[in-house]
Amino acid sequence: MGTTTFFLRHNDLGKPLSKMGKKELEKLDRLSPYGEQQHHAGWSVPFELHNGNTYALVFWKGRLMKIEDAPKLLNKKFYNKFRGKEANEYEWAVLKRVLLAEIDELDKEFKTSIRKKKRTSFPVVSKKEITELE
Repeated sequence: MGTTTFFLRHNDLGKPLSKMGKKELEKLDRLSPYGEQQHHAGWSVPFELHNGNTYALVFWKGRLMKIEDAPKLLNKKFYNKFRGKEANEYEWAVLKRVLLAEIDELDKEFKTSIRKKKRTSFPVVSKKEITELE
């Protein structure tokens, strides 16, 4: 089994991989989340995942993190950029509320799609009924 390394490109700072030279790609390949240098040419390496394991990942305000690490990392007051001030709750509480609302919405969509499938499925008709109709 191997590992999967995530590379995050910062908006305009990071050069696309297709335009990088061989030396730049080698430097990018040497980056590790456990080493001293985690950034190069507008790219960062937040963490590695071991293949074969299942992880739930969260992308929150430009940071990619495991859901298990989110409560530890999101321990600051939430800054609302639309109001221009801090809210009276922590980032983790806001993220939890958003995730639960999204899960509820996806659950509703799933249940309605299942109900629609049941309605649109055609009943099984026997050969005897077909011959009677003719």
